[in-house]
Parts: sequence; C-alpha cells; structure tokens
Amino acid sequence: MFEARGLCKSYGGRQVLGPVSFVLPGGQCLGLAGSNGSGKSTLLRLLAQVERPDSGEVLYEGRSVLGNRRFLRRTLGYVPQTAELMPELTVSRQLTLWQRACGLAGPPPADLLALLGLEELLHRPIRSLSGGTAQRVSIALALLARPKILLMDEATAGLDADYVPRLLGWLEDFLASGGSLVWCSHQQEELNRLCGAVLRLQDGRLQDPDKRDPAAERL
Repeated sequence: MFEARGLCKSYGGRQVLGPVSFVLPGGQCLGLAGSNGSGKSTLLRLLAQVERPDSGEVLYEGRSVLGNRRFLRRTLGYVPQTAELMPELTVSRQLTLWQRACGLAGPPPADLLALLGLEELLHRPIRSLSGGTAQRVSIALALLARPKILLMDEATAGLDADYVPRLLGWLEDFLASGGSLVWCSHQQEELNRLCGAVLRLQDGRLQDPDKRDPAAERL
C-alpha cells in the first residue's frame, strides 16, 4: 500500500501544490491528469523525493518512507518528464552505475534490454542518443531494480512509436503481478487503459472526479 497524506509544496511563498492525499493498493494504477502547470510533475517529484514536501507524509505499508534511501532505490522507480542522464557516460555505464547504487550485481537484465531495444546501444554515449532513445534509457533505469511502485511522468511523450505499445503491455503485466503505478499523462486513452482511478489537478489542487471519464467513475 502506497500512500500520500496532505502533501503540500510552495515556491517563493506561493503554494503550488496541496494538500494532496491518496491511497494506492498493490495491483492498481492511479492516473494524474490536468493541464500544464497544474502540479502533476511537482506531485511526482515529491513522491519520488526529488524534492521534499513542505508538509505531509509519504508512506509505504503504513510506515513513513521520507528519507529512506533503500525504499527509493529498491522499491520505487521514477521516470521524470525529461530524461535526467549523464551525457558523458555510455548507456551501459549509466545502467551499471545505477545498479550498483541499488546494491545489485551483474549485467543489466537481458529481458529489460530487449523490452526497450537497448541491446545494440550499450556502448553508445548518452550524448549521441535521440530524445526518444534517451527516454528508453530513463525508463530502463526506473525498472532495473524490479520495483514494486512506479512513478511515470509522461513516459510515452517523445518515446519512439514502436515502444509505446510494448511499454503499455509490460505495465499491464506489472499491475497484474501486484505492482503499483502512478501514471501521469495527457493521453486519455492511456489513462482509460491503465488506470483504476484518475486524480485531476488544477492550480495544484485536487478537483472533483469527472464522471464522464470512464476511469474516474471507478474512484
């Protein structure tokens, strides 16, 4: 069970998010929807602890996980809206360094490389990759530790078209196996396909579910 309680965030004295609360059981996908600037990415950064909330809690199985590095590296995977990679590294080195940070040994899993089509790119420097290919590497980093919770911010935006159905199919299997997913997207078809519920944000605040939205009806 992954839970947010009263998360709030302000910049320069202006509140940009909150309070936001939700409970996400295993095997479920929670969608995040809203216009640009509505607070979706801020919420995901707080959940991933890229930034700390001004107030509120993030819990897993009833315990606070704020500041818990093992949770962040072994239980949670995060795909930011823009790939945050080290351009001077090769794809292989980027993956290997994160594996080591997660306490994992051995080469990157072959099934993961095949899923994202990275087998022939391992010796390529990150700086030479297209935006779509860099996104595939970013997704691979999030999946390397086989996390139980995934936070994905516009993961299909800019992704090479051939890999979108691959990723969505993999995520359906992930959910069926008990994983939890927070999926941020502007694509209603993706929200309808993956999500059991959708939170809609406007100006950093939760809106009432839109009952015209089939996913929202399952809230």
